[in-house]
Amino acid sequence: MQTRHAGTKAGGAVRPPSGLPTVSGVRGPIGDSTPPAMPGPAHRPAGTGLVLLCLLLLLSACHRKPPAEEVRPVRSVMVEPGPDRNAEVMTGQVAAHRSINLAFRLPGKVVERAVSAGSTVHAGDVLARLDDTVPQQTLRTALAENATAKAALEQAAPLKQRAAALLPVEAISRNDYDDAVRRYKTALDQVQATQAQVRVAQEQLGYTRLLAPDDGIVTDRLVEAGEVVAAGQPVLRMAAGDGLDGQFDMPEALARSRLAVGMTMKVCLDATPALCAPAAIYEIAPDTDPATRTYHTRALLRATRDMMPLGAVVTGHLSVPSAPTVHLPPAALTVQDGRPAVWIIAPDTLRVSLRPVIIARYATDDVVIASGLNAGDRVVTAGVQALYPQEKVSLLDEADVRP
Repeated sequence: MQTRHAGTKAGGAVRPPSGLPTVSGVRGPIGDSTPPAMPGPAHRPAGTGLVLLCLLLLLSACHRKPPAEEVRPVRSVMVEPGPDRNAEVMTGQVAAHRSINLAFRLPGKVVERAVSAGSTVHAGDVLARLDDTVPQQTLRTALAENATAKAALEQAAPLKQRAAALLPVEAISRNDYDDAVRRYKTALDQVQATQAQVRVAQEQLGYTRLLAPDDGIVTDRLVEAGEVVAAGQPVLRMAAGDGLDGQFDMPEALARSRLAVGMTMKVCLDATPALCAPAAIYEIAPDTDPATRTYHTRALLRATRDMMPLGAVVTGHLSVPSAPTVHLPPAALTVQDGRPAVWIIAPDTLRVSLRPVIIARYATDDVVIASGLNAGDRVVTAGVQALYPQEKVSLLDEADVRP
């Protein structure tokens, strides 16, 4: 054992005992074999270095600190439901409180039209006339028959008186007396009948003139002189001077739920918004218009025609009682699955989440939320496009919070 160990150190190789075959991977002189040398550092495979490099990178990554979470600053408001401050606004027009269609009460030919559209008239003024030839003749006939009846009465009256005086002395028979009384009563009835015919003829003659029933203004003329009209056919249209109306077409949702007779509203000229007058609703149509599906509504204006002329376009501002609503700026809205939604900030974690809402209406400078929000919710009002669920935010300016 000592000789083998010493030989190994001196020769760098161990010789096998004699008589045993030599096994060697390196060809040498016959009878001598040297085992292959062990590979040194210069002969290691290249993959070993890559493995070591990866191990070093993993060890260094374990000692790095995680990056800080990004906090996005946003503006927000606190939800505080309150009464709806925006009144319902409708567009309408000024009309006469009473619009009258004027017509003759008998047929005939129009021979005169004394007024035109826009003429101011007073009660009793003659507006138009019919040809009165036939009514004049009818009146003359009635007067003649009345005169004949009066003459017969004047003759029958003394005969009745004489018969009444002669009957007690039996100067005439009872039959002659009764005949005298009958003739007198017939003449009296004939006088009364002819007097009625005269009155009718006079009325018919008066109907050939179309008179103004009230003070007002003529708004339309429907026939011209020379035309033949039927009884009751409109000839002129006038607006009575006893008031003005504001006419509006109310939407179905408003008319059926919150509109009622007696409610007041403010009516302003569209051309001059500062010129306004109060009005009281006195008529609501029971059925919708077949074309517009709206309810025709009339409100009596406390204004004069000098202030609001007929046909002027007006806006009606109606303050109706409603449940508390939430008003948000339009920038607070976003969309989730095709529906309106807003970003809600959790008060404890300051992380955001989407919540769908229902819109009551869109106003000029805000959006009215019907449902989906509760009192105390904080809603993001600026920067909603860049947010994602559960992102942490910071309140940019607390003083900017508005109800």
